[in-house]
Amino acid sequence: METFRNIIEYFALLMGAVMLVSLTNKQLQIFQQSQYRFRSFRKNLKVHYFLASHFWPPYIFFYFYLHLWYIQLIFGIYLGILLFLKLRRKAILKLKYTARIKRLYFVLIVVNTLLASFLAWQLPLPHLASGLILLLFDVPFVVYFSALLIQPLEGLILGIYLKKADRKLRKMAPVVIGITGSYGKTSTKNILFSYLQEDFRPLPSPASFNTLGGLALTVNRHLKNHHDAAILEMGATHKGDIEKLAKFARPKHGIVTAVGPQHLESFKAIDAVVCEKMKLIEALPEDGIAVLNYDDEHIRNYPLKRTGKTVTYGLGEGVDYRAVDVKADLNGISFKIRYKGKESKLHAPLLGEHNIYNILAAFALASELGIPEKELIYRTETLEPVEHRLSLRSEGELLIIDDAYNSNPEGFRSALGVLSLHDGFKILITPGIVEGGREEKIINRALAETTASVCDLVILVRTKASLEIKQGLDACGYGNVKIVDDFRKAMKIVRENHADAVVLIENDITDIYKI
Repeated sequence: METFRNIIEYFALLMGAVMLVSLTNKQLQIFQQSQYRFRSFRKNLKVHYFLASHFWPPYIFFYFYLHLWYIQLIFGIYLGILLFLKLRRKAILKLKYTARIKRLYFVLIVVNTLLASFLAWQLPLPHLASGLILLLFDVPFVVYFSALLIQPLEGLILGIYLKKADRKLRKMAPVVIGITGSYGKTSTKNILFSYLQEDFRPLPSPASFNTLGGLALTVNRHLKNHHDAAILEMGATHKGDIEKLAKFARPKHGIVTAVGPQHLESFKAIDAVVCEKMKLIEALPEDGIAVLNYDDEHIRNYPLKRTGKTVTYGLGEGVDYRAVDVKADLNGISFKIRYKGKESKLHAPLLGEHNIYNILAAFALASELGIPEKELIYRTETLEPVEHRLSLRSEGELLIIDDAYNSNPEGFRSALGVLSLHDGFKILITPGIVEGGREEKIINRALAETTASVCDLVILVRTKASLEIKQGLDACGYGNVKIVDDFRKAMKIVRENHADAVVLIENDITDIYKI
């Protein structure tokens, strides 16, 4: 009997330790997806303690009675059930064990060991597993405290990394082209790379690396002697981000694609967003070229503090590079471009009218840098869609329009326009447009009317944003709506009931938007 009780005791301790690791990994995952920003991570605390509060009352009971072997058994089984449920709710993005996370994990082990020793010394714990319960309660705070503790070291490491990248940039002196905007950055970067790759041998920043650390990594790992230029995407989620990026990269030329209602939780107002984006243009040297989307009223009306060359583009009159006679179908987009007193016809095998702006921006800068017109026309025809940006793929008879990378109001409507061109049963899967701040409700409700006119079925991934779309659809009298917890469940519904449909996946979200 004694051996049996020892096994039960070890079982309870093991399950407690596994739960501690599982909760720690979850908090690290949220911290990582918050881009290691403490302000963004703090909102997770109330979710952990209030939305998940139904897990805590049993812990209080277990704390006082874990000296009893049968309570230890129940405790181990309870934790096993919770772990099983957690495994079923798979993360949207898994925790990446980067060098920073590994350093933080080491600190967490030290802090948890010291905390456990202190609790065992100061408190008359009913059982050793009771101490584990206290550690489970403290997981978010321990992660937060440990991250704060190691922050000076992380700042030092980033500083060393930035200095290394700065020396390399100064030594190799490539022509740096910065691209920023609320949306369209990555697509414009890829198109511009296609235009310049044979003449300037440019380095594009990989994927969507657009933070200070991401650009430093791009330079340190990927910039080589044969690169004459670097096309760097520059993102901003908080005030001052663009200024830091421009100071580091020292761009000669810059593009601002558009300003929209994104990251309003931190910027609060559109005026603050446009001011931040235009910091890139104001950082350019006098002999540099600024390329601006003048169809965007926020950019057009901004009092630019710069006297160097500025080139404008858009569909409206009065711009330097103007698209007219626009046509969009399932084969791509076609239009005429008027610039420098001439007119050329372009066709790109890219879906969605919003890509016209991305092409115009890249075309304008490439032309100003001396790429011949004939080459630009040819290279436009050979552009390839980027994965998860209105790219098509088939799964048997199921056709998927994948626009999952991110979303904005114009891109959302453009994607719905592409969906409307297809025959057959049309399905939209979306979590809505997030990070809209105070405008998020208005933005998502405004999309409902277009959605209702195009789609036969709408599957909403549950977020605050998608529930606003649901309210808008209800107001339109549209009833064929399903709400699910994640994309996997949405695709299961599609595959089981509509295997020959056309599906638009609009926007993807990380786990921080589910809390």
